[in-house]
Amino acid sequence: MPDAPPLLTSQQAFQILDSIPLNPRIESMPLESAQGRRLAADLTADRDYPPFDKSQMDGIAIRHEDLSSNLHLIGEIPAGSWPTRPLSPGQAIRIMTGAPLPPGADTVIPVEHITATADHCQVLKPFKKHNAISPQGAEVRAGQIVLHAGTILNPPQLAVAATIGAAQVPVYAPPRIAILTTGDEVVHYSQSPAPAQIRNSNSLLLSSMLWNLNCDITDLGIAPDHPDTLRDYLTEGLSYDVLFITGGMSMGNYDYVPTLLQQLGVTLQISKVKIKPGKPFLFGKFSGFSFPGSAKIKAPSSPSSLNPEPLNPDHSCLVFGLPGNPVSAFVCTTLFATRIISRLTGGSPHPRTSTHTLTTPLPPNGPREFFQPVLLQNNSATPLPWKGSSDLFTLAQANALLSRPENAPPLPAGSSVEVIEI
Repeated sequence: MPDAPPLLTSQQAFQILDSIPLNPRIESMPLESAQGRRLAADLTADRDYPPFDKSQMDGIAIRHEDLSSNLHLIGEIPAGSWPTRPLSPGQAIRIMTGAPLPPGADTVIPVEHITATADHCQVLKPFKKHNAISPQGAEVRAGQIVLHAGTILNPPQLAVAATIGAAQVPVYAPPRIAILTTGDEVVHYSQSPAPAQIRNSNSLLLSSMLWNLNCDITDLGIAPDHPDTLRDYLTEGLSYDVLFITGGMSMGNYDYVPTLLQQLGVTLQISKVKIKPGKPFLFGKFSGFSFPGSAKIKAPSSPSSLNPEPLNPDHSCLVFGLPGNPVSAFVCTTLFATRIISRLTGGSPHPRTSTHTLTTPLPPNGPREFFQPVLLQNNSATPLPWKGSSDLFTLAQANALLSRPENAPPLPAGSSVEVIEI
């Protein structure tokens, strides 16, 4: 294991990650293609909405003071037409939903509450002044912010952008992320493993988590536990904006990743965190190759062969080293990596938390902060049995993580607990 900072608490790791300066890429794209992206700038109304005093119903437009009169019908205003004459005393005009009121009118009477002939009408019941009218600017005023930077463009937000004529929108570009799995014991999940092998679940786990954060993902495949070959895979991965590596992070005889990363020029800022699961978590920043002959290094002939562009010696890359056990990888990604990825895609680094009532008692916690999978139902939180950091089957039943501080006392059933929703 190379020189690296000592064992950190989760809060110390958060401080390091949140202090990393980032320069997310921004791109302009057609509104119809922007579903799920985050806005990179505020969008403002191009005019008042409604842009005129608008009828909310089909009916007649009148002056309220003429409510009880026998009114003379002078025509109609369909939606999309502009009034050609003002309304005089004793007059009414037929009006359709969405049409602008003529000057002088201040009340709309629904069609079912009038009797009418060809040129006269009578209102059948009293109505308040300004009935069934949306005043100009009642929704927003021209120049008002209607969607703030960082807003996710889901269907209602896309409709707002369309309403104000934002045919092109500035959005955060997806960060280019590479995922590398390591280990001689790992095979693709489509294969039948040998007795001492396991299927690769980590790459699919990470890909789906990062896809939900609007990332452009490349799976580099599975690197063997051989330093020279692993170095080539890492070299390719460092050409992306972010590199995720699973496995090879601890202190075993075949855990080469930390040393190789430093040899390639990655500055490690986190090497271990005092949590369970997920202690061997790495974070570092790469700012160009530093070892002799680095300019001659080429991308490997790996199964991916998807290196997006030539290696740039001035290119920077953020590196996350995750434990090989899948629950540990999931917890570290949820707690730590998403704080960076969310910022790169215009979001908040803070996870979504909520408070619930514990359904069963919990024993004292040990010397590391413990993130236990729990199941949230209504307002309750039920801890799920902890069977170790490789137990994906229990994680698949969970929808939250309960944080237990190091050396925490027992928690009785009925305690109020804060959880991280997943």
